[in-house]
Amino acid sequence: MYYELFAIARIADPVHTSKEAVKIVSTIGKLILNNRGVIRDITSLGARPLPKIMSKEQEKHFQGYHFLMGFDVSSNVQAQLLRTLRSDPRILRANILKQPMTKSLNVGSSVQQALNAVQKV
Repeated sequence: MYYELFAIARIADPVHTSKEAVKIVSTIGKLILNNRGVIRDITSLGARPLPKIMSKEQEKHFQGYHFLMGFDVSSNVQAQLLRTLRSDPRILRANILKQPMTKSLNVGSSVQQALNAVQKV
């Protein structure tokens, strides 16, 4: 099944905003590949302010590094991945969405789909 992970990583060092996110994406990627999954795409949305102050592990965060990752994996591994992400103190929020598979194998991320829809109008 094709899934899309949306996650917000904390920013520990304001100078190197993507440092934590790169480590997290590497860890997630290894977990997916070790369980016979396929990573389709990784999209960085950059550092952005959060809509409200978020607390995790008794720390308050007002900005985070947003990214998307598209991958194919079994549903058991997907559940394990979400449990791992929610317990990781470096991740502020994480959500995995199941994307519908159309006849085309390259479905693209939801960001790409939204950009395509805006360009058609």
